[in-house]
Amino acid sequence: MTYRQMLACLPIVLGCIGFAATEPAQAAEFTLRFASINLADTAAYERILLPFAQAVEQESGGRVAVALKPMGGYGKPAELFDMAERGDIEIAATVQGYNPGRFPRSSVMELPLMFDSAVGGTETMWRLFQEGDIAADYASVKVLGLYVLPPYGIFTNGRKIDQLRDLRGLRIRTPSPTIGLALSRLGAIPVGIPVDAIGDMLESRTIDAIAYGWDSALTGKGAGSKKLVEQVNVLVDANFAAPALMVVMNRAMWNALPADLQAIVDKHSGAFVAGNARLRDDAEALARTKLRADPRYTYRDLTAEERADMAKAIRPAIVDWKAAMARQNIDGEALYEKARALSARSRTAAR
Repeated sequence: MTYRQMLACLPIVLGCIGFAATEPAQAAEFTLRFASINLADTAAYERILLPFAQAVEQESGGRVAVALKPMGGYGKPAELFDMAERGDIEIAATVQGYNPGRFPRSSVMELPLMFDSAVGGTETMWRLFQEGDIAADYASVKVLGLYVLPPYGIFTNGRKIDQLRDLRGLRIRTPSPTIGLALSRLGAIPVGIPVDAIGDMLESRTIDAIAYGWDSALTGKGAGSKKLVEQVNVLVDANFAAPALMVVMNRAMWNALPADLQAIVDKHSGAFVAGNARLRDDAEALARTKLRADPRYTYRDLTAEERADMAKAIRPAIVDWKAAMARQNIDGEALYEKARALSARSRTAAR
């Protein structure tokens, strides 16, 4: 299914949220343990993951039970891909960057200034997967969905950011090594931390800031009973890069499903691509507006000149990435240029 077909089907898929929650069928032929990095009360969990589980169970007539659990239900976020690959669980919704080196081709989508919305970036990533450019990264699993988040802001726990050079020396949480490359070129010290540890690292002052999404900061769990947004107070609308995410299934379990059940899973997994992207963009816009108007926070936008300076400063990160690809016998130059061309096409189509 193409990305635009997924967008067209999205209202039907999201309509599944109206289904009554179903208990796993007693006589289910297949049980799919589905682990997520999302908390149970987040929009992604309630409007994307849960409707998928309900729809598959219902349409399969109870032959498939989807045992979905939120963050921490099966394992730590950084463990979920390996668990799905081994068969400890059947499906994982997680972040590629938590597995350094495992998804080298997909990291092209995490390069700075590659896209300016989750919808546009996701369309590009899905095309790259469908056309075989990044498919080798996922040879050991069945891909149910790939998408990107809206480009991140940088939020500090006290450090005032008056200009770009104020990022120098700042210990900033990064979701992936590729985004870390860009942060280091801005003079920051990138620190790789999975989502479940961010709050504690901010609380202990192990890090000074986070590269993170606006909605995720607003809804994400922080230290103790806090939300992450309660642990920061300076919000920089950097809009420079964001991580790639995936929903993948254990290959052996996928192969074990009869063709009719595979078709049901494939049919409803479209929301993992188009649905996630649209939901994230909408939520991000609302969260940014809300936090910008909140007097408890210092909001800092970048001028056009500062954005140009940022683009110039982080350009060597792209050179570094291409060199890293070459060491793995991957044509990073061709992959980068194709991703850029697809992203530009998505931007034009969106106008």
